[in-house]
Amino acid sequence: MATTIKPNPALLIQVLKQPDLFPGLDVALQDLLLRQARRAGLLGRLEALLRENDLLKQLRPRVNHHLSSARILVEEDRRMVIWEVNRVQRALWQSGLSIILLKGAAYVFLDLPMARGRHVADLDILMHPQDFPLIESRMAQHGWQQAKLHPYDQRYYREWMHELPPLVHRQRLTELDIHHTIVPPVSRLRPDPQLLFSTARDIPGHVDLKTLAPADLVIHAAVHAFYDSDFDKGLRALLDLDGLLRHGAGDSLFWQQLLPRARQLGLIAPLYYAMYFCKKLTDTPIPDALLAEITADPLAPGIAARMVMKRLVGRIMTPGDPDRLEWLSWLAWSLLYIRSHWLRMPPGMLVTHLTRKGFRKWRFDVRNRRVV
Repeated sequence: MATTIKPNPALLIQVLKQPDLFPGLDVALQDLLLRQARRAGLLGRLEALLRENDLLKQLRPRVNHHLSSARILVEEDRRMVIWEVNRVQRALWQSGLSIILLKGAAYVFLDLPMARGRHVADLDILMHPQDFPLIESRMAQHGWQQAKLHPYDQRYYREWMHELPPLVHRQRLTELDIHHTIVPPVSRLRPDPQLLFSTARDIPGHVDLKTLAPADLVIHAAVHAFYDSDFDKGLRALLDLDGLLRHGAGDSLFWQQLLPRARQLGLIAPLYYAMYFCKKLTDTPIPDALLAEITADPLAPGIAARMVMKRLVGRIMTPGDPDRLEWLSWLAWSLLYIRSHWLRMPPGMLVTHLTRKGFRKWRFDVRNRRVV
């Protein structure tokens, strides 16, 4: 007999923590949860959890069809990432350069639990900026070309951002993002990228492939989740953090290293938000003493900032109606988007940037008769 669970914004999080609840949900709630998971980019993750817990056989065929489709897409993503990494290695063969994998590619090659069922859209790597001329030349020889960008956008990436303009392979249409640090150099947060390069670790069994150190993986994920402007997949970013923290906790020194490393990089604030929301929403086993210590740190967000972020982030991390963006969710998303740009650029540069982008959009709309 189906268990009736009242719909609530935290339903998806609840089921991801306890997948055995899913088969007992009534038809309407299962349908709602599938649509929420798809919108959050977590349908593949839900399928992986249900499969790992041997729960798929308890589900209706129509539900399994949706989940099977998600698994096929995720498996294709995984094949794509592994192949693209191989192609980048081939392009840089005998160059003497090591490739530091970031985000989804790093999770796949480290075979982390939360990588199973995770969607990966593109390949992100970290390289020394002095090597960019050689890297771009090698990439061009092997089929990668720069996405067509306005000259202003080219300057935006090369002078102000933490990565080169995206490269797209002319045949496979896959995207490669080459970073030289994890935060835009003009932002209010300015970690020394050499600290990241110097502690990067080799990936066993893969020549010239590295990932960030465990603490740096967490800190980078925290920056991506709480300081970038991509909040459409906010819950997925939070689950990445939960998985990284749980995996790192297997090392007895991990918790001792995490906070000092964030201080060294000057990234206490994003780590605070990561630990607070992981503890609150996903029950990540973060030591209470560590959470209290980072809360009291002088570089941690102030009380007012914490209160605002708790309301805004709490809103976007708990999916509501998957068929429309509710007004309060839209407002929270908009305010966080503005905040991310405010943190990314000095005020004068930000005003100039938004003015130019707005004017270009207006001209585009006029040319295409979108202005009435």
